[in-house]
Formats: sequence, C-alpha cells, structure tokens
Amino acid sequence: MQTFDLIYPERSAFTFKTMLFPDGQPHIKIDVQQMENVDRTAPVRILTRLNNANDLLMALFVKNTLDYLEFEQVELHVSYLLAARMDRVMLDGEPFSLKVVASVLNQSKFKKIRIFDPHSEVATALIDRSYVVTNHLFVQDALRDYTRKYPGEKYTLISPDAGALKKIHKLAQFLKIDNVVECMKERDPKTGALTNFKAMTEDLRGQTCFIVDDICDGGGTFAGTAKMLKEKGAGKVHLIVSHGIFSRGIAIEAIDEIYTTDSYRKVEGVHCLPIEKYM
Repeated sequence: MQTFDLIYPERSAFTFKTMLFPDGQPHIKIDVQQMENVDRTAPVRILTRLNNANDLLMALFVKNTLDYLEFEQVELHVSYLLAARMDRVMLDGEPFSLKVVASVLNQSKFKKIRIFDPHSEVATALIDRSYVVTNHLFVQDALRDYTRKYPGEKYTLISPDAGALKKIHKLAQFLKIDNVVECMKERDPKTGALTNFKAMTEDLRGQTCFIVDDICDGGGTFAGTAKMLKEKGAGKVHLIVSHGIFSRGIAIEAIDEIYTTDSYRKVEGVHCLPIEKYM
C-alpha cells in the first residue's frame, strides 16, 4: 500500500506542497504528473495526525483530490484523533465534540479508517468503517527497551484510573503479565482538579511501576499517581503513554522515565518511538 504521508511529507510516496491562505485556510497541491503510472485501483492510505481543525480539513482535501483523480480505495490512518477525549457531553452547554468530528469523517466515505489508541470505544462506534490500532506493540517495545537496560528487573503495570482498566487488562494478556494494579482518582468536572489518588494495593515495596495510558496532556494524573505509588514503596515509576502532548513540559513530578510516540508531535528529552512503525 502506498502512503500519502502528511506527518512526514519527505517520506510520502506522492509529491505535494501545502500552504495556508491569508485567511488561514489550508491548501494542498499534488504533483499529478507523478501519478500518471500509478495503479488507481490499488489501496492508498493517507497517514496523518488530526491534532486540530486544519489537520482534519487537510486530510479531507487530500481525499477529495484523490477522488477526483479516480483513486478507488482511499484509507485514512490516524495517529492522533481530534476530540477523542470529548466522547460524551461532559457538562450542560458543552458540545459532543467527537460526534461532530465523526460526522465530518463519515461524509468523506473513506474505505477504512485506522486510529492509533483512541481514548475510548466511542470513537470506533461513531466513525464508519473504523478500526483501533492498539498500543500493544508500542508498549511491548518500550518494555523491551527498558529491560535491555535493566535485565531481570521485575515490574508492575499500573492502570491510572478506571477508564484505563479494561484496556490495560487486554494489554497485560497480550504481554503475558499477571501483575496489574488498578488506581483511582477523583476529578472535579467543573474545575478539572484532581484529588484522592488511591491504589488497590497497600505494598509496592521496591517494585518498578509502569503507568500505561493513552494521552498525557498536563500530566497531573500521572504526577498524583506516581507520588501515591512511591508513598506505598515503589522504587521507580515510569510512564508509557501513546500520545505525548505534554502541554506543561516533560518534567512530571515523581515520574522517572517517559516513553511515548510521535503520534501528536515529536518529543525531545523522552523516549519517543516512531508512530509509523505501529500504523
């Protein structure tokens, strides 16, 4: 399958140029001469991050252009899904943002949409012909990298909250790991304040803990969880997170090392693995 790469254009099988008009509208121009001998019945994928509205528009513009060029099977492979966390109406007066994004994608009639580690199953329920790319291989690579440096060190997988628990048990089954600890927290839906961090175990003496989750934005959940784990005796606490936004930087209190991907952006100063490997 040939890739129309909007994440790293220099790796794309198709040559194109992008720009922004003065009013902020994104635009793309594809080199059609390069496509003269391309098999337009074969599948082609658009690989992209949907970090913001312009990223979404650009992906739709590429699909529209390929439709005009009579490509028959266009897939969308999404490394990061815009509005994935807004998978319901949180408070009165707020939108169901993911449903809006899904409606726009559905109108474009992609042959298939693959999404790397979306926040919840709501994404694939709303988006037609969509499939989850799990974080399993990414987490496996992160753990292998760590155990190469520290051979023989035993570790525990940590679910930071109830929302991550179902996914982490599937991950543990894939990795053939029995040691999983569930954690909980309370969040004020109006202010976002986090309190009352708990773990479903009392003794983590000397253990190495890996918190595994989909998104790190400000990092408050992980700082609070890591601090609580160390109070219970954990020796080291590391973070494996699929999508590294790090809006407050990569220094997270009580977290010793971080593994992420470049699904949202390439992150310096942490172990940042290439998303293309997992898509």
